Formats: sequence, structure tokens, C-alpha cells
Amino acid sequence: MVLTSPPPPATVVAQWRIGQVTKIGRVATGMMNKNWRVDTDTGSYVLKLFLDVRGPQLAFQHRVLRSLAQVGVPVPLPVPTRYDSETILVAGHEYGLFPWITGVHRSGLSMTFERVTELGATLGRIHATLRHTLPTRPAPYQSQAQTAIAALANIDRLLDVVENRSTNTDFDRLAERTLRMKRGMLLRLADRFPPPIPTTMAGYIHGDFHPHNVLLDRSDQVIAVLDWDRLRVGPYSRELVRAASFFFTYGDERGIDIERAAAFIAGYRSTYDIGPQAIADGIHRLWWERLTENWIVEWHYLRKNTASDHLLAGQAALLQWWTGRYDEVMQALTV
Repeated sequence: MVLTSPPPPATVVAQWRIGQVTKIGRVATGMMNKNWRVDTDTGSYVLKLFLDVRGPQLAFQHRVLRSLAQVGVPVPLPVPTRYDSETILVAGHEYGLFPWITGVHRSGLSMTFERVTELGATLGRIHATLRHTLPTRPAPYQSQAQTAIAALANIDRLLDVVENRSTNTDFDRLAERTLRMKRGMLLRLADRFPPPIPTTMAGYIHGDFHPHNVLLDRSDQVIAVLDWDRLRVGPYSRELVRAASFFFTYGDERGIDIERAAAFIAGYRSTYDIGPQAIADGIHRLWWERLTENWIVEWHYLRKNTASDHLLAGQAALLQWWTGRYDEVMQALTV
């Protein structure tokens, strides 16, 4: 189906009874949707043009949000249209309207230990609620890790691309150093491949729980968990450990604030305890994933997408730090 160009946001906003519109402006952040802030005489809202999730998937997502809101998880709920629907199709494009929530996105490094623990408890409450309201099949979840052989072959292919480049930028040199570092690590550590052991501690997860999807107030309390478009089934431990690595990383050779990461996980376990064995498995698998993946380099050279180039230095430094302190991290986060 060929879609027409999206209509002007003012035309779409007219499908809601929200008073007199005074201003509409594009929100710069957000990769999976296009967003506009809509100011009216009754308040402010965010209009979303959904790109990756539509129709039944979007209806399912909104059902999940209502379940979470009922148990006190701070999530934005859609504003009904003038036709009492939660979304609307205009010229083949699907839109939703949500209340505008004023808050900040912040690294967990600036948060007190009390707030860090509360943040972890919020993620635990999300997982516990999703497991209760959206039970999955009893069959264990099988995570498939990339083998060392496959990862080495991919690194060699990327090195061919990088070495035959026509430029010599800082990113070019960093990409080559990172690939060679990972190649050397894989040759030494190939025996650490995560065993194919399935887990029963899996179910629906947020899918992208990180600082840019969590809004905080001035005292660093969570006031909204945003962007549920990656809602899916997966291991709870992966989302937990991945969130800790995002919220508490320094972005350089200092790696992760282990004490805050441990407080975050303790807060999570206070509301939903998946056990130290599952967490250890999550730590192992995420470390291996960071060792074997090269998505930033692939985006830059194969997709010609440089939007994430700035992340490579921090990710390379974190991997080097994590590998050197693997046992320390495992011990601190699984007690």
C-alpha cells in the first residue's frame, strides 16, 4: 500500500477535543516516532505519528499501559479522540495524543542511592505486573548468542571495509582499533561463549529501559516511563543488566559505577526477585553481546548512518573495563 505524505499536525490535532490550540512545535528527540508538542488553552500534549508500531500492536501496547497504570507504574495514557478511540488514522498514518509530562532525562550517576534503589524497584514492578497480566507460554526462553567463529568472521569483513576506506577520520581510526581489540579478545576468550541454557525467568519486557525513556522530576523520582514500542518477550535479566549498564556507565575508561548498579539491582529484587543465577546469566550474556556486536560500525559503513558514531568510544571503553573486571562485576551484582 502506498501511503500519502503525513498531513499537517494541525489537521490531525483537530480530531481531539482539547480546546483552542495556541502552538504546535516539532519535538527533536525520538527515533521510532515523530512527535509534536501541542499547547492549548486546556494544557499541553504530545502528538505522536507512529512509525514502527501500528494497528493491533498499538492497541495491545495501550492495553499494557492501562494495566501498569492501575498498579501505580507512572506511564502516559492516550487521550481519547473525539470518536472515543485511542488512535486515529489520517491519510493512512496512525496518530495518538498523550498528556505532555514535564521532567528531565538524567544519568543515574547523579542520583542518590535512595533514588537509584527506587528506580530499580520501578523496573521490578513493571516486570512483575507484565508477568501477571500478560502470562507467556510455560516453555523456557532460549537466548541464542553469536558464536565466536561468526563474530570473528564479521569483524574480518568489517576490517576489510575499514581498511579500504577513502577517509582517515577520528572515527575511522577508532573503528579500526575497536575491531582489532575485539578480535584479540575473542581469540583469547572464545571459551566464554554463553551455554545454550534456557531460562524460565522471561516474559514481556519494556524492551528499551534507559535514561532517555525515563522522565524524572527535580528530586529524581520517576514520573514517567516512556516509549513502549519495543514491548516484547525476553529475559528479565537482560533488560535489568542492560538498564544498569546504561544508567550507571561513565562513558569512558572508568566503566560502570558498580555500587549504584548494585543498588539498582537490589531495588529491582525488592519488588521482583528473579534470583542471582538469572542475573548472573544476564551479566554473562550482555558482556558477550557487547564483545561480539558491532552495530555502530555497521551503521556507519554499511548503512551510511552516522547518528550513533559518538557512542563507539564509550562502548569500547566499557567493554575493555568490563572484561578486565568481569569477576568483580559478577560478584557485586549477584549478591
